[in-house]
Amino acid sequence: MSTVKFMPFGRTLECAEGESILSSALSRGYFLRYGCKHGGCGTCKVFVTDGDIEDSGSSFALPRSERSAGWALACSSRPLSDCVIDISAMGLTEEEFLAGDRVETFETVIAHVSELTPTIRGVTLRLVSPPQIRFTAGQFVNVEVPGTVGVRAFSMANPPSASSEIELIVRIFPGGKFGEFLKYAKKGQPVRVSGPVGSLKVRLSYRKILMVAGGSGMAPMLSMLTDLAQKNDRRPATIFFGARTCEELYYTDRLKALCDLCAHAEFVPVVEHADGTWNGERGLVTEAIARRMGSLRGYDAYVCGPPPMVAATRELVIRSGVRQANVYFDAFVPTGMAEPSPTAG
Repeated sequence: MSTVKFMPFGRTLECAEGESILSSALSRGYFLRYGCKHGGCGTCKVFVTDGDIEDSGSSFALPRSERSAGWALACSSRPLSDCVIDISAMGLTEEEFLAGDRVETFETVIAHVSELTPTIRGVTLRLVSPPQIRFTAGQFVNVEVPGTVGVRAFSMANPPSASSEIELIVRIFPGGKFGEFLKYAKKGQPVRVSGPVGSLKVRLSYRKILMVAGGSGMAPMLSMLTDLAQKNDRRPATIFFGARTCEELYYTDRLKALCDLCAHAEFVPVVEHADGTWNGERGLVTEAIARRMGSLRGYDAYVCGPPPMVAATRELVIRSGVRQANVYFDAFVPTGMAEPSPTAG
């Protein structure tokens, strides 16, 4: 049993052996921001000012440099001694911290499943109870996989204005429980979700916007871009979407239409292995950004997709002038999968 003290509020609790800091806080009526709960998204990042902890979270969600500096993921960290944790970076008021977990559980049914690419499905869930969800564009939900004890985190692709449904973009991969479920899922089949969670959102600022997505990482970008268009936001925005092949691109017409609605928005699809009919950008998405953008001083960058892409893009945009504090990202490592190497495809 170890004592954990949360600053700047000075509240303490006893954390049982083997219990994570996040689980301990939530079970005792405190609230910390969290997302996937398995060390893959980085939402629950805290700073350890005193004591020793063991953190088994992903190095994509928390780079080794930050871990060495004292940062940790509350969901995957267990105290090895009495410790002091600074949660100031979460931006919580003391009232919010003391209010406890406010994430809701929603009963939904499958409304539609479509094949967007050979490995990506579009899924629309209709909310039943409660009939609406309030969220910020960029957030995600945790989806319980019917017939299993598995839970998967998926960003919402619909904007907050479409509050009676949840639109997901799901990558199908070997061993993926939700992907296996979708093979046989029927319209009207119940699915339970909880949320909203996550801290990815468009920040209010004067800076230009750079969005970079790969694979199913387009979901939060669609939500945020649609929300910006509906609010008539006039900040210049450039959206890069990287895919390995032309057949892995999807929703391109939808993205172009959204950019047409925005005052100063540009959509740039990038294909790594393009055939002779492709007239757009080729190569890695980071190569296309470097070719087209030059200096990125004065930008906010939003990045979501496969962890290797997110890591490479973060490095590039910071090197090109984006302040590290103005880089916002989601890089999920699927539960139960080995962490991919930075050179993985």
